[in-house]
Amino acid sequence: MELDTKSIQPHVSQATSLQATMQKLSSLQAGTLGELLAVAKLNTLGLAAYLSPEGAPGHDVMVIIKGKTFSIEVKTRQYLKRKEEITRWPVDMDKKGEADYFLFIEMNLNNISPTFYLLSNAQARETYKNYNGSGNCIPSHVRRLVDANDFSLLIQSI
Repeated sequence: MELDTKSIQPHVSQATSLQATMQKLSSLQAGTLGELLAVAKLNTLGLAAYLSPEGAPGHDVMVIIKGKTFSIEVKTRQYLKRKEEITRWPVDMDKKGEADYFLFIEMNLNNISPTFYLLSNAQARETYKNYNGSGNCIPSHVRRLVDANDFSLLIQSI
């Protein structure tokens, strides 16, 4: 049986056209998506995770482990072609620095595939560069410090 490549061609062209016009989400959209994906991921790991109330100071997600509540600050950056497009995760340590954990997310927009990096507060501070009141956690440092999609910091507490 022969494959009819003429019938497949329009679909390939449409997919190629869609990728060519794909744009990044707004910062607010990316942040909201990251927070929702973080809660979903934590819940699939058997953790009781919840979005923090809107405007909660210093964190985006709460996780309850053995009756104790921990705060997680979620930072999401997005890319279209390579994760190296992400050069920083902006963090205001004056406002967010009390979170128990930081969850940095690299979001591949081509397939909405997140890569998670979970750091303790101390680890996040190791990756932080201060620029007069605001600063960034540096992705290359984050990637060297912890493995992608490793939630053992939280899992070992269960």
